[in-house]
Amino acid sequence: MKDCYDVVVVGGGGAGVMAAVAAVEAGARVAIVCKEPIGYGNTRMAVGLTACAGLPGDSREAFLDDVTVSGEGLCTRELVETLVDDSRAALTKLEEFGHMFNRDHHGVLSREALSRAGGHSLARTLSSSGAGVGLAQSLRAAVEKYHLSFFEDTLTLSLIQTEGVIRGISALSLADGEEFLLGAKAVVLATGGGGWLFYPQTSNNRGTVGDGYALAFRAGAKLMDMEQVQLIPFAITHPEAYRGLICGEPVVAGPLGIIYDSEGRTVLGPGINNLTRSAVVRAMAGAIREGRAGEHGGLTLDLRPNLEKGPGYRDKLRATGIFDAVLVAYGRKAYNWEEPWSIMPTVHYFMGGIKADKDGRTTVPGLYAAGEVMGGVHGGNRLGSVALTEVLVFGLRAGRAAASHAKDTKQLLMLQTGPVVSPLFGKQGRHRPLTLCRKLQKSMWTLAGLVREEAQLQRALEVIEEISREARDVSIPAETVYNTELRDWVELDFMLETARLVVTSALLRKESRGAHLRSDFPDRGGHGWERNIILFRGENGLVENNLEEAGHE
Repeated sequence: MKDCYDVVVVGGGGAGVMAAVAAVEAGARVAIVCKEPIGYGNTRMAVGLTACAGLPGDSREAFLDDVTVSGEGLCTRELVETLVDDSRAALTKLEEFGHMFNRDHHGVLSREALSRAGGHSLARTLSSSGAGVGLAQSLRAAVEKYHLSFFEDTLTLSLIQTEGVIRGISALSLADGEEFLLGAKAVVLATGGGGWLFYPQTSNNRGTVGDGYALAFRAGAKLMDMEQVQLIPFAITHPEAYRGLICGEPVVAGPLGIIYDSEGRTVLGPGINNLTRSAVVRAMAGAIREGRAGEHGGLTLDLRPNLEKGPGYRDKLRATGIFDAVLVAYGRKAYNWEEPWSIMPTVHYFMGGIKADKDGRTTVPGLYAAGEVMGGVHGGNRLGSVALTEVLVFGLRAGRAAASHAKDTKQLLMLQTGPVVSPLFGKQGRHRPLTLCRKLQKSMWTLAGLVREEAQLQRALEVIEEISREARDVSIPAETVYNTELRDWVELDFMLETARLVVTSALLRKESRGAHLRSDFPDRGGHGWERNIILFRGENGLVENNLEEAGHE
């Protein structure tokens, strides 16, 4: 065993660092384990927008209603209330680390400093000039301020348990190939989502492989609504190198923006900016499925009508960096809104995830979850600018709860387990792990992506099992220093598990609700389907399920 801690946090993004900070402040000895540098992942890629309650002109009830209505009957009420009630304090905590949100010219958080993200009934979104990069730097500063121990470039392989109670993790250092154990009285999973399952049709970075879902599932935790994978409606369609990159959400369409099909027919007219992401994606998906897409598989977004009222709205949005991909992919005329451009939905966020309470406590003793890896907050649709709020709020709460659990738990020695992946160094086989990853990703997008139906989902399960068999016959170089093939193999294993969970849940929800669209069940199923689909591991290792009434813990 390399070392023992009170709390080990898996993940070095916003949720992970906030959890670690909260645990240290509560008196715990803490370590962060992350496969990338602190502050990387989707946190670093974020635009830096966050929603906050208690600002001028807003109310607690309005924020609660917006999130709940957007979730289409699947939100856990207590989690939404916690998100709203803790948002102001969580943002204040982040500013202690140097990440400042923009104020008005008087230096205060007035309505002048706010914007309205898609699906919100009013302006409650704060921006920051440093965006994701500035946020990442602030998180790094927090780690230094609290003298946190951390293991970067390190893969978490499994959660170690004794009689069902968390006792630590097994990990692999990418820097030197060392496989080791870390003892812990509590573990916080803050690993982000699983958008990389759908590459290249995703806005996510390559580290979002769904490892947290797989780790939790294998440890016996319950997961919920894994079929609810959010697509953001406006993404680049070409050239291939930029495919899937975000170029906006509904609010960027402005009051007068229009979406056309390949024949110039209107798919959505003025007022797109007032719709939720799921509503816009639903309309676009219908047109694409009907064969109305253009050359590159997408539709056309025309923002030129907004310029009739001057360039102010455009310039305000461009300042956030949201259109940088448009400039590179489509050129300056598109960037200036002087010509329309091609768009299609791209996988953006997992709204389902590990079932946990408001303190991140899962169904496994000693295991906590925070951020995107946790389910229940957003239900069937996440409003724009709420992800960072969720990360901060539940990161802090999970860290405090994990530290409290650690105080009441004795440190037990873990059984020394044998090496899990080290024997793979130098293995000879027929397949490259990366090739199998690409096969899985292509299958997930084509069979379980934008629009789903029974036969394709069943075929997706068959492909997952086929790749699982092929993954036993892979070649891994003998090199121990940053062996990318070994990392690909480890992450492929997690991806296969998470893909199985997503597809299984999609098969079980025989309706279209939120981000989950079924061509064979195109309508919402009524109140009888306002239930969370719960997945858990059976005694034989297979996925088992039940339904629980939504809105409750």
